[in-house]
Amino acid sequence: MNLEFNVFSLTLLISGLIVTVLSSIIIFKLSDYVRWFAFTMLFVSIWSIAYGFELASISLDSMLFWIKIEYIGIALTPASWLWFCFKYSGLEKWQTKKSFFLISIIPLTTYLMVFTNEYHSFYYESVEVFVNGPFPLLKITPGPWYYVHMVYFYITLGIGNFILFSRFKNTEPIFRKQTYIIIASGLLPWIINMMYLLGYRPFELIDLTPYSFLFLYIVIGLGLLKFDLFDIKPIARDRVIFAMTTGIMVLDPKNRVIDFNPSMLRILGNPKKNLIGESIKSIFCDYDEIIIRAYAQQKCVIDMRMHFSFTQRNFNIKFIPLQNNKSIFSGLLLQFDDVTEEKNIKEKLIEQTNELQKLNNLKDKLFSIISHDLKGPILGIRDLIKLTADGTISQEEFTNILPEVSKNMDSVSLLLENLLAWTSTQLKGEFVDKKKFNLTKLINQQYLLFENLAKEKNIEFEIKVENDLFVFADKHMIDLVIRNLISNSLKFSNNGDLISIQATQKENEVQVKIIDTGAGIAQENLEKLEKGLSFTTTGLRNETGTGLGLILVRDYIGKNGGVLQIESELNLGSKFEFSLPLINEEVSL
Repeated sequence: MNLEFNVFSLTLLISGLIVTVLSSIIIFKLSDYVRWFAFTMLFVSIWSIAYGFELASISLDSMLFWIKIEYIGIALTPASWLWFCFKYSGLEKWQTKKSFFLISIIPLTTYLMVFTNEYHSFYYESVEVFVNGPFPLLKITPGPWYYVHMVYFYITLGIGNFILFSRFKNTEPIFRKQTYIIIASGLLPWIINMMYLLGYRPFELIDLTPYSFLFLYIVIGLGLLKFDLFDIKPIARDRVIFAMTTGIMVLDPKNRVIDFNPSMLRILGNPKKNLIGESIKSIFCDYDEIIIRAYAQQKCVIDMRMHFSFTQRNFNIKFIPLQNNKSIFSGLLLQFDDVTEEKNIKEKLIEQTNELQKLNNLKDKLFSIISHDLKGPILGIRDLIKLTADGTISQEEFTNILPEVSKNMDSVSLLLENLLAWTSTQLKGEFVDKKKFNLTKLINQQYLLFENLAKEKNIEFEIKVENDLFVFADKHMIDLVIRNLISNSLKFSNNGDLISIQATQKENEVQVKIIDTGAGIAQENLEKLEKGLSFTTTGLRNETGTGLGLILVRDYIGKNGGVLQIESELNLGSKFEFSLPLINEEVSL
């Protein structure tokens, strides 16, 4: 292989070697996106070095050999440039295996065409040595695929430069200057190449394109290594956004999606459709408030519970208007912060605070009841005993007072029992011991307990209970329920009133009713009972009560599988009704 080096070939060889060394160092030393720029430099250097040997060749065979080496660089340079533009601009959603294949298929086909051209002449129709120049040059007649490659060449250049310019035209000045240098590194050699194709050739058939590439890449390569030319780039902010766990979505002025990060996809449940270009209405069609806020194009923050991927999460959503450097609205940034865990913790803290408040209220209520309803009768008895011991009250007077004292003590005894039971329930220490027992017998025992009191108040007492009604419940709780309801009816009934106790079997349960024609319950107190609040009342003979009995009754019936129903009107009476599970006598538990 005979070679005669000249100034053109030597220039290409020397500068090509310099760019090869610079690009190799950059590939191994600098970061990912700069490395792809270095690959572009390396392919240009291969093109240039091989072209230098072509210019030094004096035979057609030698020229054709080196042109096959040249096309390693010529074919792959535009693909490498476009891939660098994707990387530098942060368009990672385009950096897929499919995109890489589509970008690479024409360059690989081009090289295959050049390598096998002698068999089909599809890339070069004809080749010959031009001898009328300062030294022998290769003269070619382009084939069909040559033009395909040239179109691809300029399309990749245009797409890459358009991406760079559109992404960074409104960034800070330092970023714009940096981007313009990158654009120039691709644009100027292509302009020179276009001039060559159009026939503007100051040196006959010599292509000056690799010379312009080499000059720019030597300057940029030194800048990369010595001054970290691309070290500060605006897309670094995009890298941060892509690494954020917060969902980010960017809309254009027409509320169409132009960018988003992976976290936003996870929030949306990884939809299969491509979000780019989608209207916010189609993405958040079930959330009108998001759509309204987006169209308002105003800065605001909202909290919303959203349902995606079969789960419900709470989000704090920020709407941030975007403006270019001329303060013109250019889009909207939506930031989705998942605050589900924080909200759950907050709700638990609120719940615990409420529980503590309830316990504190319970303490205050206990002290209030003890102070007002227990203290009075007990101190009265103490004073009575003291007066009797001092001789202030005679034996006869003491005997006359005893029935009233006994009545007060019965009231205090029931109140104390209710108080202890209710306190146990509030502190969640209550244990429900359900067993089979005879409800008929229990009701009859309570009737006998209150029979004398009913006669004393001239209240008619009737029992309508079926024989041997066995239920499955906590006997102690139901005993307290029956006793409280009967006591309550007696307390608020007067001479001539009627109290009816009824218990009947109905399907698989026993219905219990206690009905009186007494004073009834005021509507406001019925509402308090519904809310589980106690209230202070006075019986028709000045008996005291706190409402704890009815609260306890409702709670105990609920724990035994029933529901307390109250119907009452002032001066007309009250009806208390509930049901318990029925157990037949033949069934042994």
